[in-house]
This record gives sequence, C-alpha cells and structure tokens, in this order.
Amino acid sequence: MSTTLSHPSSCLLLLLLLFSDRPSTGATSVPDVANAAARVLNRARIAKQSRKFLHAHNRARESSGVPPLEWDKGLARFAHKWAKQVKPDCNMKHSGGPYGENIFWYRDEKTWSPEKVVTKWFEERFSYDRKTNTCTSGKMCGHYTQIVWRGTTAVGCARVKCNNSRGYLVVCEYDPRGNYEGESPFDQTQQMKDVRD
Repeated sequence: MSTTLSHPSSCLLLLLLLFSDRPSTGATSVPDVANAAARVLNRARIAKQSRKFLHAHNRARESSGVPPLEWDKGLARFAHKWAKQVKPDCNMKHSGGPYGENIFWYRDEKTWSPEKVVTKWFEERFSYDRKTNTCTSGKMCGHYTQIVWRGTTAVGCARVKCNNSRGYLVVCEYDPRGNYEGESPFDQTQQMKDVRD
C-alpha cells in the first residue's frame, strides 16, 4: 500500500509525529519544528487565498472585456500592512497610499470567500452607467470601476481578522491605480496618455 503526502499539512503532521516522542538532542526542538510547520501552513494558506483573489478579479475583468491582472506580492504586502494597522478597530478607511484600493468588511469567515468578496464589488456594475460614466444616484460603483480599470495591470490583496471578534477586513491594492475623475475605466486612449505624461 502506498500513501501520498501531497498536502503540506500531511507532511507537517508526519514531521510532528516523528519528532514529538523524541527528546531534543540537537539545536532543533519540538517547538521549533511546530513553529516551522505553522509557518509553512500559513504560507500555503496565503498562497491559496492569493490565487482565489486573482482568479476572481480576472474572471470579472474577462467578462468586462479588459486584460487580466498579475498578482503582485509587493501590493499584497502593502495591503496586509494597512489591514494590520486598522484591525484593532476594524475601521474601513483608505490608506491614502499610491495605489488604487478596495476595502471590504464582513463578520462571518465562512460566509465570505475571496471569490464572494470580489463578486460583491463586481455587482456594483449594475449601478454603473457606461454611457455617462457615472454611478446611479445614491449607489456605489467605484469598487467595480477599479477592478475593471483597463490601465491597471497588477493586484495584491490581504485579509485579516479584526481584534475583539469584530469580523474580517479585506484590502486589495491596484497598480496603476484607477478611478480618475472624468475618465472611463474602459477608455484606454486616455489612460495610455496619462502613463506617458
């Protein structure tokens, strides 16, 4: 009988089982192995979450006729740093950084996957009038226009658990930023001129 250990958690569990009964004889102790295992699992969780965010963004962009985005680790780090700063009060305020930014808050972890968060932003398309390049009165559409901004080429997102069981905060950063006043997210001519200037 052969066993495949393809999931990172299975490999880490095997390592923990192998070393948990033995006293530490060298520089590596059981807590060191456990900490290393936790770091590997966390990196795997973040990588999976990143793929889900990117895939959801690119599905939305494809259906809007704009090119796909690339995942940018620097943007993801910026998003994570900002999310960590506001997690004590879970305040949905923008960083004021150099990138485009979408923020989302939710209470229950099981309800909101990365795909559902991006889909919620993308649903704002129903409040956007392409002919007038405006949002329906009293409605939001800026999250949607940032997602589909033609000149944007990269995205990076982070999710943090807020303090005191206040829920979860998602921050996505976009580069180059979009949502310039008076410009359409679909007008490549104007955006290319802005990039050259």
